[in-house]
Amino acid sequence: MSGSGNIQQPLSERLKDLLSGCTFETNRVGHSGSAVYRVNGFKGGAAYLKISPSEWDTTLRSEMEALSWLSGKAPVPELLFYEQVNGMDYMLTSEVIGQDASREAHLSKPDQLVRLYAEGIKLLHSLPIEGCPLDQSLRHKLAEGERRVREGKVDEADLEEENEQRKPIDIYSQLLEKRPTHEDLVFTHGDYCLPNIIIDGNRIAGFIDLGRAGVADRYQDIALAIRSLRHNYGSDRYKSAFIEAYGIGELDEDKVDYYILLDELF
Repeated sequence: MSGSGNIQQPLSERLKDLLSGCTFETNRVGHSGSAVYRVNGFKGGAAYLKISPSEWDTTLRSEMEALSWLSGKAPVPELLFYEQVNGMDYMLTSEVIGQDASREAHLSKPDQLVRLYAEGIKLLHSLPIEGCPLDQSLRHKLAEGERRVREGKVDEADLEEENEQRKPIDIYSQLLEKRPTHEDLVFTHGDYCLPNIIIDGNRIAGFIDLGRAGVADRYQDIALAIRSLRHNYGSDRYKSAFIEAYGIGELDEDKVDYYILLDELF
């Protein structure tokens, strides 16, 4: 194998055979944590290879399960290959044609971007959740958050500015104290931010980085969507337009704040 991307992890013989003759480019867009490579020349086109340790909290196995469940239900990459070898996860998916929504080409057209951003979240939230095996409810998330705090896995350098001086255990304690009494459960992306939405022209082409996808309160996505617009535009100037396009009569600001704070542990 060859290419500009230097794949450090050893590949299995099955994966070497599958990718024989391909070239690789390291992909640095997004914050999935996995090593991500664009695979050129795969069956005449392109694909994406993700590699991460199997022991990671947001494992590629979780994303593989989400892609399998979403196949035929929503525009997501096609799962082409997955395996666990020697403590590592390897996943190969098809390329979604388009550009992620955080690119300047899309940010420069805020009216269209906000409309598509809302359409995407509505599509996911409209999926039937009966029989969905992917649990991302607060019971699950708080248990995972507590374990990450206990094991020192919260990245304190990545906290929002208002939380930079706080300890993860204090954030977790506040989450327990302020836990909402009701969850409006829908299917959620889990990390609904602009880099994880692929736009092609004037349509949503696909959703990527689905390792935290599953059944959760709709505010899991709404909160992170609002935060992502804020980060990319430097203010909340498009917040009202997004909420109107989504179709909420009155935004629950407490839940927005809660789910943004919850994401600090992940």
